[in-house]
Amino acid sequence: MSNWLGIDFGTSNSAAAYLSDGQVVRVELEAGADVIPTAVFFDFQGQQILHGTAANKALIDGLDGRYMRSLKSVLGTGLMHEKRQLLGRRLDFFEIITGFLALLKNRAERDAGIKFDHVVAGRPVFFYREDAGKDKAAQRDLETCYLNAGFSSVKFLYEPEAAAMASAGNAPDDAIGLVVDIGGGTSDFTLFRSERAGVKIIFSNGLRLGGTHFDRQINFDHFMPLLGRGHNLKRRFADGVMQAPKRIFADLSTWEKIPFLYDRKSKLLVESMVRDAVEPHVFSRLLKALDMRLGHDLAFLAEETKMSYNRQSEGSIVNLSLIEANLNTHLSIDNFDNSLSRYGIQIAEALSETLEKGNTDANDVESVITVGGSSSMGIVTDAIDGCLPNTQIQQGAVFTSIVDGLAIATQMAEK
Repeated sequence: MSNWLGIDFGTSNSAAAYLSDGQVVRVELEAGADVIPTAVFFDFQGQQILHGTAANKALIDGLDGRYMRSLKSVLGTGLMHEKRQLLGRRLDFFEIITGFLALLKNRAERDAGIKFDHVVAGRPVFFYREDAGKDKAAQRDLETCYLNAGFSSVKFLYEPEAAAMASAGNAPDDAIGLVVDIGGGTSDFTLFRSERAGVKIIFSNGLRLGGTHFDRQINFDHFMPLLGRGHNLKRRFADGVMQAPKRIFADLSTWEKIPFLYDRKSKLLVESMVRDAVEPHVFSRLLKALDMRLGHDLAFLAEETKMSYNRQSEGSIVNLSLIEANLNTHLSIDNFDNSLSRYGIQIAEALSETLEKGNTDANDVESVITVGGSSSMGIVTDAIDGCLPNTQIQQGAVFTSIVDGLAIATQMAEK
C-alpha cells in the first residue's frame, strides 16, 4: 500500500480514498458513511469544534455556536485572511479549512493503519473562470491548507477528469464519453476517450456555478422578500422613500457569507431599517433572523425547496414558521423556472463550448456520465438533452466517482 491519499474536498460534501492491492478503498469518515458534509460548527457551550454530520446536527438542534459551510467557496478571496474570535482564539479560514483536511487525513490513517504523507487533491477546472490570478490564488490557498494539515506534497487533478478515470472500465475501447459534474459550487465537464490503459482526456471545461448558487437564488428571490428585500424605507432627510439595500439580503442568502452577518455592525444596520421602514414588521423578521442566527436554517430550507423542485408538478408551499408563526410562501413551477432557468442556459452553453473546443460532434459522444449532488436537477438534464439529444445519460456514483478517480490517480502520482 502506498502512502498517497486521494481527497475530494467538496463545497457540500467531502470524501477520501486510497489504493490497496490495486483496489480503491473509500475511507469511512463517519459511522457507516464514506462521505462527510463539508461543515464545521464551533460549539460555544461545549468549547469544541464539530465537523460533518455532527456540525449539521448542532445547528439543527439550536446549540449556541457558529456554523460554517461552503468553505471551498472562500478560497482565493480576501475572506481567507479575515480572523474571527471563535472559542477564545482568533481564527482565519486557512486554519478552519486546515482543521477539516487534517480530520480527513487522520481518519484515513486510522482506517488504513498507515501514515499518508502525500495527497492527490481534486479541484474544479476553474475556481474562477474569468480571473486567472484569482484562480491560481485559490489553488495556492488550498495547497497551503493541505501542507498545513500535515501532507508533505500535493498534486492536483481536475475533478471531472478523476470521475472519467473512475468510469473507464465501464466503456468499450475508443468510445468517447462526457463527464458532467454539477457540484455544490462549480459545474465541470470533461470529454474523454476510453483506452485499454485508462482514459485519454480530450478537453475539460467549467463554470463557477453549482447547487449552492441554486439555493442562493431561491432564498434571495422567494424568502428574502418576506424579510424586507424590495420593501421601502422612509428617507430621513428628504421626502419620499427608497428601496432597502440589497446587499444584506444577498449575503444572508449566500452560504459562505452568512457567518459574517452575526456582528454588531449588521445588527445596527437592520435596527435602522426597522426604524425607517414603511412596514416595520417585515424588517423585524430580518432582525430576528440575525438575532436568532437563522441564516443557515433558511439556507437549508432553500436547499430542501430546490430538491423538491424535481419532484413537484404544481410547485410547493414553503413553511417559514421558524421566522414567524404561520409565515409561508408559495412557489409555483413558474417561480422556480424564473429563478433557475438561466442557470440551465449557462450549463447548456458550457456543454456546447466543451464539444466545440474538444473538436467533438455531439453524435460521436456515446455516453454522458453525471456526477455531483445537483446533477439530477431538471435544468441539468434538460441542458444535456438539448446539446446531446441522441446520447444516453448514465448516473455515476454521485458523491464518490471523483474520489475513486483520485485514488486511482495516486498510482501515477508516485511515479
